[in-house]
Amino acid sequence: MTRSHKHRNRRGIILVVIVVVMACLSLVVAGSIRPVRNESEIAMLRVETTRAFYAAESGAFIIMNAVMGNADMPEVGSTIHLNGQTVQFVQLPDEDSDAIVEGASGDAIRRIQLTAQ
Repeated sequence: MTRSHKHRNRRGIILVVIVVVMACLSLVVAGSIRPVRNESEIAMLRVETTRAFYAAESGAFIIMNAVMGNADMPEVGSTIHLNGQTVQFVQLPDEDSDAIVEGASGDAIRRIQLTAQ
């Protein structure tokens, strides 16, 4: 073999090694992106869950004010929209039952049950 032929073979081998290394790096990067995406989805669900809880708590505050006579009692099934969150009055308090209020934000729903005495 001549010297130039050996030099070309080395270039070919180096090129193959670079392609294999790049493929391995792309697999590592692709594998590391998936957990980050899952974590961001979980974090977003936690934010929506917290917002849904506070929306339900706002509805509970409305019912408490109505029971104390400081506000009008909402109707069963009525909803209030608050900056992307929704409050729904599922059940209102009477002598035999508790009040149930649902708060929703995105896919998250939280329910609060109140007992009036």
